[in-house]
Amino acid sequence: MPTPVDDQTLRSLSHELIRLGRRRDTSDPSLVLDGSAYKILWLVVEDGPQTLRDLAQKLQLEQSTINRQVHAVIARGFAERSSEPGSAAMLVEATAAGEAAYRSDSQVRTDGLRRIVDTLGQDAAVLLAGGLAELNDAIDEAVAEKTARG
Repeated sequence: MPTPVDDQTLRSLSHELIRLGRRRDTSDPSLVLDGSAYKILWLVVEDGPQTLRDLAQKLQLEQSTINRQVHAVIARGFAERSSEPGSAAMLVEATAAGEAAYRSDSQVRTDGLRRIVDTLGQDAAVLLAGGLAELNDAIDEAVAEKTARG
């Protein structure tokens, strides 16, 4: 069992997460997609077509929020809805334009991130990626437990 985190470390972590959360990588004028469109297309391009319920769950958003965001992505021609065989649920999938916009924005974001993490070096970047993966896994587990309890 890991050692419990002391209050000072918890405050420091909270502070750094707030600093990280306020960052927006929309400062590059070559980006096509806003943050919500990018996240939706990330899921449908990387993982395949998704239902609205899947998107809401994976992005931890209310159904009404994801519905509005998906509608905006569809209105811009970056995604479309299709029927799921054997189900009343509709699938959201990327159009060719949506996949191209996602891939282009991914490259811009990756290039920007590279410029930042290269200042840390490979070893620090590996540690950071591992720590963030552990944090995300712990968050996913906490959300799943809360959902199971109702």
